[in-house]
Amino acid sequence: MNTSMKTWVQLKAQKPYYKKPIKKRVEEIEKGIAENKEKFAKRIKQLDYIVKDLNYIPKDSTNGYHEFIQNMHSALVGGRKITRKMESSIVKIITTYTGWLKKENDPKYQANKKIYVDESMKKIKLIKDTLFDAKYSTDYESGAEYFLNSVGEQVKKKGSLTLKQRQSLNKMYKRFKKRVEKNAKKSKKSA
Repeated sequence: MNTSMKTWVQLKAQKPYYKKPIKKRVEEIEKGIAENKEKFAKRIKQLDYIVKDLNYIPKDSTNGYHEFIQNMHSALVGGRKITRKMESSIVKIITTYTGWLKKENDPKYQANKKIYVDESMKKIKLIKDTLFDAKYSTDYESGAEYFLNSVGEQVKKKGSLTLKQRQSLNKMYKRFKKRVEKNAKKSKKSA
């Protein structure tokens, strides 16, 4: 007996997987939806608002936390049984969002964020100017410029930089400045 025939015989000998009749499953889902609408009406509205806020969850976001929020929303709306742990997670999502929203609407925070963005963009421009003064190869310059542009876009969009980004910007500036000084010494010697 060949192997494909063996596997077919083994599968045939196994007990078939039991599925509930479709009508019962549909009734259970509808019952779950009604129960969730009744029990979690306020939470459904809040999560619906959070999911639709494109500033908080950008369109086509692949962030795991954003996906988790959308999963919790679909669990509530889709009629899934909500456990205590899920409920506490939903409450935590809502409190985190309200904290974020308060901070985003605070005029002092917005003013500080604008100052930070302006200062950061000036520093990025300084690094770009130093890059072009260093006279690297065209490929290197274009790669570094691409990186600097992407960091600049993130600063404008999010209003912050990560520690690693700040460290790499500092390293780039030091490297470019050193190269500019080296080129200046070479041109003095040759003159």
